[in-house]
Amino acid sequence: MQTTFNEFCSKSFEFREALLRETKNVSTFEELKHKDIATLILADISSEHGHAIHILAKNRCSISASSLLRLQFESLLRAKWLYWVASNDVIERFNKPLTEQNVKQAEKRIPTINVILSELEVKVEEGKVPKKALMLMQEFKDMALKASNSYVHSGMHAFSRRKDGFPEPLMIQILQNSNGLEALKAMLLATLVESNEIMQEVVNLQYIYL
Repeated sequence: MQTTFNEFCSKSFEFREALLRETKNVSTFEELKHKDIATLILADISSEHGHAIHILAKNRCSISASSLLRLQFESLLRAKWLYWVASNDVIERFNKPLTEQNVKQAEKRIPTINVILSELEVKVEEGKVPKKALMLMQEFKDMALKASNSYVHSGMHAFSRRKDGFPEPLMIQILQNSNGLEALKAMLLATLVESNEIMQEVVNLQYIYL
């Protein structure tokens, strides 16, 4: 099983690197608006969490890796919300200098996960957000978020896995979930720059590394 896990990790890193090669130049596109740049920043944060998950998993820090899945999901969800829902006022608040007052004013304007999903659903019904883009995020929330929250807050999942051991198939599943979020992030960037070519390459990579 050790060899299987190591092989999976190796291929998983390859998949992430391939996705990043496809999207690395998105930030250099001309005529990016403040909303686009804000979306890119949060998408980059999400990608960093995904990278950290892989490094931690490779080094057998399984509880920490599992905890970060929640952060990767939430930063990507917020990136989608900024791109499709957030007002320009919210975007501008985030671009102000980092002071205690500005932090309070900006963060109180960000809704909860459930509200974000509801607002994105409205945009789906209006035809402004691809249905699949929301459906996959909702599926992830329903499938993985509760367990991930337990790891974040040192709940029973974290306690039991430390006491009884962390099964390698479960760690592989967590890496697969992380890779799924990374692919959704790449699709968001392709949408942002209206690149059908990038979108198709992301789809192709998912089949290559199925």
